[in-house]
Amino acid sequence: MTALAIACAGPPTPTTAPTPTPVPPTPTPPPDPALLLEATAANLRALKSTEFMVRHETGAIFIPGFSAKMTEASGSWDSVQGAELAVDAYLVPDAQTEAESGVYLQMLSVITPDAYYATDPLSGAWMKQPPAMSPIPVDRLNLLAADLIAGVSDPVLGGQESLDGQSAHRISGEAPATLLDWLPLFPEEGQVVQIEVWTDVEQKTLRKLRLAGPVGAFDQPDTVREILLTNIDGTVTIQPPDEFVDLTGG
Repeated sequence: MTALAIACAGPPTPTTAPTPTPVPPTPTPPPDPALLLEATAANLRALKSTEFMVRHETGAIFIPGFSAKMTEASGSWDSVQGAELAVDAYLVPDAQTEAESGVYLQMLSVITPDAYYATDPLSGAWMKQPPAMSPIPVDRLNLLAADLIAGVSDPVLGGQESLDGQSAHRISGEAPATLLDWLPLFPEEGQVVQIEVWTDVEQKTLRKLRLAGPVGAFDQPDTVREILLTNIDGTVTIQPPDEFVDLTGG
């Protein structure tokens, strides 16, 4: 009977292994915004070439010498060749007049190590002038931009955003307006501009700047301007005009 009972009982029921308790992954700490800015500034100092655009959400850059307001500029820069620039501007009687109420004109310029070429605002004819007449220090633009990035204080990481299909960290802070004296903005001591920096997640290269607040005596209080960089370290060609009026006296 005992043997029969064992035979009828069948094979023993297998023991179910206990389900392991899942271990949550260790969260990746967010990057230090100060270190991101440091790396971005270093890459700017090593920059060889780029295409760029300066545009305004509000406000403009008032150029007293021409009594004009610049609303947008685009061009190319190369550490050896120089830069070329196309500026959209409006002739206005004074800094208080809204730009779009003035007379539109486009100003073109090419800046090489040897000369500064610019179109006459009224006739459009090209003029060749000594390089000292250049409105921007073209030979060290990347270094000045790097100083601006390195001068951002109290940086705060704002997450990642997509720029032209590439991920970029957005960092906000503030910087002395005097770090922008390479632009024709006439900044004054004590002025502070709110700044946002977009730097490429992988390469830590500057992609975009957003500057909020007045710089110098001519900006409106609500001025907001952006600087965008594209084709970073790509091929650009800086070509002086074929015909020009030579004002260098050479």
